[in-house]
Amino acid sequence: MGQFGKRQVRAEDDRLITGRGCYIDDITLPNMAHIVVVRSQAAHARITVDTSDARALDGVIAVFTAEDLPEAARILPDCHPNPALTNPRGPSVLANGLVRYVGEPIAAIVAENRYIAEDAAELVQVDYETEAAVIDLEKALTKQSARVHEDLPSNLAALINIATGNADSAFAKAHCVVKERLEIQRGAGQAMETRGVVAHWNRFEDRMVVWNVSQVPYVHRTAIANALGLPERQVQVQNPDVGGGFGYKGLTYTEDILVPVVARQLDRPVKWIEDRREHLIASYHERTQIHELEMATTEDGTILGIRGRFYHDTGAYTPWGPVVPLLTAVNIPGPYRVPNYAVQCDIVYTNTTPVAPVRGAGRPQACYVTERLLDRVGKELGIDPAALRKRNLITAEEYPYDVGFISRDGTRRTYDSGNVPALLDRALEILDYDNTLADCAKLRTEGRYRGIGIACCVEDTGLGPFEEVGMSIEADGSVTVRMGTPSQGQGQKTSFAQVAADILGVPFDKVKVLTGNTDLVRYSIGTFASRAGVVTGSAVSIAANQLKERACAIGAVLLQTSPEELDLKDGKVVLKADETRSIDLAQIVHTSLGESGNPLPLPDFGPGMSTTASFSPPTNTFATGCHAALVEVDPATCKVEILRYIAVEDFGNLINPLIVDGQVIGGVSLGVGNTFFEKAVYDSEGQILTGTFMDYLVATSMDVPRVEIDHLSTPSPLNPLGMKGAGQGGTIPVPAVISSAVENALEPFGVHLCAVPFSESDLFQNLRNDDSKSTRKSA
Repeated sequence: MGQFGKRQVRAEDDRLITGRGCYIDDITLPNMAHIVVVRSQAAHARITVDTSDARALDGVIAVFTAEDLPEAARILPDCHPNPALTNPRGPSVLANGLVRYVGEPIAAIVAENRYIAEDAAELVQVDYETEAAVIDLEKALTKQSARVHEDLPSNLAALINIATGNADSAFAKAHCVVKERLEIQRGAGQAMETRGVVAHWNRFEDRMVVWNVSQVPYVHRTAIANALGLPERQVQVQNPDVGGGFGYKGLTYTEDILVPVVARQLDRPVKWIEDRREHLIASYHERTQIHELEMATTEDGTILGIRGRFYHDTGAYTPWGPVVPLLTAVNIPGPYRVPNYAVQCDIVYTNTTPVAPVRGAGRPQACYVTERLLDRVGKELGIDPAALRKRNLITAEEYPYDVGFISRDGTRRTYDSGNVPALLDRALEILDYDNTLADCAKLRTEGRYRGIGIACCVEDTGLGPFEEVGMSIEADGSVTVRMGTPSQGQGQKTSFAQVAADILGVPFDKVKVLTGNTDLVRYSIGTFASRAGVVTGSAVSIAANQLKERACAIGAVLLQTSPEELDLKDGKVVLKADETRSIDLAQIVHTSLGESGNPLPLPDFGPGMSTTASFSPPTNTFATGCHAALVEVDPATCKVEILRYIAVEDFGNLINPLIVDGQVIGGVSLGVGNTFFEKAVYDSEGQILTGTFMDYLVATSMDVPRVEIDHLSTPSPLNPLGMKGAGQGGTIPVPAVISSAVENALEPFGVHLCAVPFSESDLFQNLRNDDSKSTRKSA
C-alpha cells in the first residue's frame, strides 16, 4: 500500500483542531470533588501546619496533610534507580515537618469546587522556621554550606566518572589545549497543557480508575497500586489527549499518588488541575550545569582528548536518579573521535525545584560544551570551523563505532550506523557555505555583522527494555492496534497505523490505533527518550507480520495453494500469480470463527485473527544530525536575527517524514527558547523570580525562523524497521549553533559566549564591558 515513508497527514488532527479533543480538564464525573495543593513559600524551613480554619469553611470536604496519608503513600518511589546515585532522596507526597524548595506540597484541600478549594487554601496557616537555603551550585559543595538533607554528610548526591583511554597522556603531548568554563542555566518544560489527575474508585469493578497526562501510565499504575496496597490488576490508568509532555511528564509526581489516595479515602471522584504558576515552580526543571572542561588537539586540530569536571544541579530531590547528568557525561564526545576522555560529574542537591529530563535530557548541555570547545580550537589554530569538524567526525566506514565506555542503558556505547560527514556536507551545501562566508566578510566592511554557526550531535534513542502490542483483524476486515505507549502529541495513531497498513495490505483508514490505557496490553514502559517509534513501532511490525503469516496460512487452505504463493493487498489475501483469485480478510476472520453451534471449521488454526507481540532492543540506536545557522546582529541594539536555520538529520528509516519534520521544527523552537529566553531564576533565599510568563519567557512564532530540513538516513541494524528516534534531535544542537553564529558575527568586538541562555541585554553588557570577554550571568 506504500504507507511506510509516506508524508501522511495526521489522522488525529481533524478532531483536535476542531475542538473535539478530550484533555484532562475535560473529564467530569458525577459528584466530583476538586483538589488544590498548598505549597511551600520558603525554600528551606521547618514547618508547623494549622488547617482548622480551612476545614471549617463551607464546602470543604477534607484537608490532607502528611499524617493523613498511608505509610506507603508518603515518599515517591525512585523512577530510575541507579547504583551511581549513592545518596538518593525521593520527594515527600506531602511535606512532613520540613520543606526543601519553594512549591513543595504541604497540604491538599478537597472541596466541592475549585473556587472553594482555592479560598480554603488561603486559610491554611503554615509557620515557617526558616533555615539557610542552598542555591549556589558550586558553594553547595563547600564545607561551610548548609545541607539540603541534614542526614547527609554533604550536598553531594552522587559522583560520576566516565573515562576511556589516557587523557593525561594525551594532554601532555598536545600542540593545542583550550579550556572553557561554560554555564547552562535552569529551564522548565512548559508544555501547552499543564499537569492534571482525575481519580475515582469504581465500586462495580472494585478498582481504582485514574486519568493522567502521563508519558508513563504503567509506571503510574505500579506506583498507585503500591501506595494503595492493591494488586496492579485493580488499578487502571488512562491517558486522554495530552497537550505535550517533553519528558518532564514521564515520571511520577506527588500528585500522581496523592489524588488516587484521596479518591480512595473519600470514596468519591476527585480532580486536580495544575495552574500555570504551579507549573512554573513545581513541575520538574532541567538543564543547570557548570562545566570546566578542556580539549587537547594536534597542530592540525585533530582531537586528542577531553577532560575536566562539571557540576549538575539536581534540585532538592532525585526523582529520576542521575539520568540527566549521566546522559551529559556520555554524550560529550558526540559524533567525533575522542580517543582519550575523562570527565567527572558532581551531582549536587540545592533548595530548588527537582530536576528531571526535559526534551534533550542532558544532551543539549553535552553538545554545547563540545562545540564551544571546538570553536575555541578553531580560533586558536586558525582553522575553518567546518573543516575542523569534518577532520574529527567519525566516518561512515568506522561504524559500528565503539566510543570506549558504558552507555546510559548499561551496555557498551556503540554507535550502530551513521554518516555525519555527509550530514555536514549537505548542511554546507544548503547554506552555500563558501559564498555565504564571502557575503559575511563583504557585509562586515559595510558595518553589518553576520555570522555562521555549525554543530553536530548524536542522540541515543530507542531505549529498552521492551514494548508490547496487541493487534487484531476484525470481522469487517479492519485492523485494531492496541498498545500501552501513550501519545503526547507526536502522531502515534498515524505512524503506527501506517506500519500496520503497509504490512497487512489494508487501506490506512481501516487501521485504528488505541493507546494510553493500561487495560490494552499487559505491560508497557512509556513514551520518552525517543523510543516509541523504534521500540513500539517494531513491536507493531512484528505483530502485523504474525497476522500476515496467519492470514496467508488460512488463505492457503481456502484457496487450495501454499502460503508462499500468497500476499496481502487491498484488504485481501491474493494469489501472487493471479490476483483475481483472492479472499477478503473479513471472510478469513468469519471463517476462522465458525458458526454458532457448529464445530470450528479450521481447528488447526483456532478462532479469530489476533496476536500479541513485543520487541526488546539489544541496545540503543543512535540518531545523528548537523545543524547550521546564519544570523545577523546589530551591535547598537544587540538584536539577533536568525536569517537561516538548517537541520540535516539521520533518524534512520522514516515512517512518516511529515511528522518527523514537525518534530524537528518543534525541537528547534524549544532550542531557540533555551538559547535566548528560558531561564528559571532564584534569589539567594531560594525564592523563584520567574513564576509567571511575564518573567519566564518562551520563544514565540516571531522568534523561530523557518527551518530548512533534509534527511540523509542510514538504517539502524538493531530493529526490523531500521529506525532511530527523532523526538529530541531538533533541540540538542540549537544553543551551540546559535551561540557559535552570534560569536562569529561579533568576532571584531572580541565577544566570547560561554553561557546560555543569553539575552540582548547580556550581549549589550558584553560589548560595552572592556574588563570581560564573556557573557555575564544575568540575575
